[in-house]
Amino acid sequence: MVSNDHNSWYSSGNQSAKEGNNDDALIAYDKALEQDPQHIGTWNNKGIVLARLKRYEEAISCYDKAIEINPEYANAWYSKANALRNFAQSLVEKANDDRTNAPKLVNRSIALFDSAEKCYDIGEVLSGKKHDS
Repeated sequence: MVSNDHNSWYSSGNQSAKEGNNDDALIAYDKALEQDPQHIGTWNNKGIVLARLKRYEEAISCYDKAIEINPEYANAWYSKANALRNFAQSLVEKANDDRTNAPKLVNRSIALFDSAEKCYDIGEVLSGKKHDS
């Protein structure tokens, strides 16, 4: 039984995510966020689990929340970039099957790829891997 505090729920979520128990991880992260809605790591890790489940828009919202709390949290920028790229790729694949909506899907995917690139750049600057010119 997990005690009703943020750290216990957060640890439980991390363990469940590590074991591939995504549903249990999401429940634990939600419980952790009830206790501490400003915990950046919880938002980021919840986003990672949602992205694994291909729930990209929800994942991006989690990363946005982490970034809102701390705009200099490089991990959230990288995670958001990955989710944006994966979401864009899923739209490209969908466009292959849906010729009627293909132009709209491709245009949206291009915008997502562009946003991903910007997020990667911010993450690199924040992590010190890239110097802002």
